[in-house]
Amino acid sequence: MSRKFIATVLAASIAITSFSFAPARAASDDDVAKFLFGIATLAIIGKAIDDHDRADRRRKHEREVTAYPKPHKRKVLPRRCLTRAETAVGHKRVMRAKCLNRHFARADRLPQACRLPYWTNKGRKPGYLMRCLRDRGYRVQKN
Repeated sequence: MSRKFIATVLAASIAITSFSFAPARAASDDDVAKFLFGIATLAIIGKAIDDHDRADRRRKHEREVTAYPKPHKRKVLPRRCLTRAETAVGHKRVMRAKCLNRHFARADRLPQACRLPYWTNKGRKPGYLMRCLRDRGYRVQKN
């Protein structure tokens, strides 16, 4: 159930229970003070519930905004290792594994799912599909 609905029902029940089945009489200063105190109490409770709801919405919004990871420098691959080559899935942009081992400190931590051999004039060579690496957060160094 919604918090506003519950707050309304609570306020109405408190207001109704404050009435008594007594014969009608003129309101005294004491009765007016009690009535105003009750109204002020209900207003304070309603405001506290509303502030709590706003804080929840604000926290939820902050979590949604910060959900995207920032790019890390350790995920920037050297441009010199990028080439176009014939792979099992056609001509693709490939990062050469041997070049990455020489020029990229974290080459051993590249995702194995992206590893795919490519063919050159000298035979089959190991490499990584650039599109697959890019989908996993890696970028090519800008020159």
